[in-house]
Amino acid sequence: MPTTSKITLKVEDATSRDRQLELTCAVLARETTSCGILVTRVDHTTFEVALSSDVQFGLITEVDLL
Repeated sequence: MPTTSKITLKVEDATSRDRQLELTCAVLARETTSCGILVTRVDHTTFEVALSSDVQFGLITEVDLL
């Protein structure tokens, strides 16, 4: 999947995970007017959040690699 801006998050618990993912998606959403956001769970504590031209504008798609 082609991506442009990408942010990698390391989280400690579910509460901080949810808040960090929300904030990161909001930051990336302000950067685009043409693509959506892809959230990839790499492992239990690592997430990659990226703009992706494969995701329709205004949508967030999640992929779990576990």
